[in-house]
Amino acid sequence: MFLYLYTTSRMTTSNHGICKITVAPVRAEASDRAEIVTQLLFGDYVEVLSLDKPWAKIRCQLDGYEGFMDFKQLAYIQSEEYDKGISEKHPVVGNSPWLISGPDGIIEVVVGSQLPFLKGDSVELGKDQYTVDRRGRNTHFGPVETGLMFINVPYLWGGRSIYGIDCSGYTQTIARIHGLEVPRDASKQVRFGEEISFEDRQSGDIPFFINNNGIVHHVGILNSPDTILHASGWIREDVFDEKGIYRKDFEEYTHQFHSIRRWF
Repeated sequence: MFLYLYTTSRMTTSNHGICKITVAPVRAEASDRAEIVTQLLFGDYVEVLSLDKPWAKIRCQLDGYEGFMDFKQLAYIQSEEYDKGISEKHPVVGNSPWLISGPDGIIEVVVGSQLPFLKGDSVELGKDQYTVDRRGRNTHFGPVETGLMFINVPYLWGGRSIYGIDCSGYTQTIARIHGLEVPRDASKQVRFGEEISFEDRQSGDIPFFINNNGIVHHVGILNSPDTILHASGWIREDVFDEKGIYRKDFEEYTHQFHSIRRWF
């Protein structure tokens, strides 16, 4: 199957693409009214499964998530360019946004995004060249310091960026910045890394929580052995113990503890 698509620079046929905007919503159905199931960030590679303009059904290379997005938000590439791109370990924006210029003008590249084939001041999205206008800070942060950068970012179902993020998007992004590729959902993240006992917990460990049906549905990162950073209305810090998450402002437990994994 070949898709005949128009891009800013050329007409091409392709089953693969790269997100070329800051943040792109990926929806459950081909409608602007459909829920956002995840987001693409600049530099994310996708397979294009089908096209019914303006909607492209895609599969995200990072975590296998599928959904629908506006076909115009992708730079289209050939199979060999896709294979080359996903075989490389590209730099990931870790501390603060970058500004780059490309065929469509200036783009802000946010924390958690990757910069395909960064060399000097040049970034490549297939045949399109982008120029770095402003680099982010290169300060080395640990996973907890990275998590603290998101404090007060609003909760957004399906979100993966500093403009809005959900609980598993939060931990996935922290992991990606520190060189780990983990699944998108908390129910799958709970199988990643090494399980540790509650007594052995430490700052930077990843606790998981279950709903009333016993299903893992929430995740965060420990700021200290007794406090957790997580997405609940916004990225916030709450008390953590063997029962779960305790919110002092509500004076109640809001999440039931399941287990802890060590990723870092």
